[in-house]
Amino acid sequence: MPVKQIPLCEGVNWIDIANPTREEVEKINQEYNFHHHLLHDCMDPGHLPKYDVIKSVHFLLLRYYNHSIDKRIATIQELTSKIALFFTDTLIVSIHREEIQFLHDLKIKCGENGVNSIHEIVARIGWLAVHSFEEPAMRLSEQVDFFESHIFLKDTDPSQLESLYFIKQRAALSQRLLMMTQEPLNHIKLPQDNDAAMDDLKEQQLKVITLYNAVLEDVNNLMNIYMSLSAQKTNDVMKVLTIFSVFFLPLTFIAGVYGMNFKYMPELSERWGYPAVWVLMIVLVAVIYLWFKRKKWL
Repeated sequence: MPVKQIPLCEGVNWIDIANPTREEVEKINQEYNFHHHLLHDCMDPGHLPKYDVIKSVHFLLLRYYNHSIDKRIATIQELTSKIALFFTDTLIVSIHREEIQFLHDLKIKCGENGVNSIHEIVARIGWLAVHSFEEPAMRLSEQVDFFESHIFLKDTDPSQLESLYFIKQRAALSQRLLMMTQEPLNHIKLPQDNDAAMDDLKEQQLKVITLYNAVLEDVNNLMNIYMSLSAQKTNDVMKVLTIFSVFFLPLTFIAGVYGMNFKYMPELSERWGYPAVWVLMIVLVAVIYLWFKRKKWL
């Protein structure tokens, strides 16, 4: 369990703990006297965003986007990872399962430059966690644009609809997580001198939610267009088949009549019988063709 203690300013510390076991978490509890229910939430890998205050200890659980995910269909636990924050006016304890790059960079920056308060750190971590969803949203948007250009050029195949479904599934999952994060962030109670930092955090969250809403709207529209184009292709095929059947139906009827093996059929003994039937067939085809042209069906 790597434990790093970063002195922020006089009497104010940040303790960062990566991948602790349950026994190590209990040891942390004995040292800092955190509530056992909050520690249970902290150890639950699939817990959703949450904010609570117990005995002057603030607890904030956030989820950030896990960029290493490579599956087409992902669950909340696979798509994101969580970070738990316990903080008071003089102490912040962050607990997470794996090393987080943005947290590492923030620790270095705070160690070098210092910060004004614990609450500034909390707001910054929240901003970075929400910001981690922004780049994936841009990538999904680019993928939608790629499929849009192919679909509108009618260069379609069934795999495109499958890919659009996976984009929609990931965007919808990210959007739900961001919406779930909104309530905890709105209930965080920080001193008024941190209002600017919290406003930046809420603006960033609104921005990222808007990006995912746009992706979902574009994907839904594109899937509808894809289905419409597929239906149009089917209608075009049926139209061609219908035209062929209309042309050949009367000809098949005539051929069927004169293909019957009755002994007494007047036209069979006539010299003009065979050419007359051909003339009748040609006239019927011409009439049908002219009728279709007049109706603008051809």
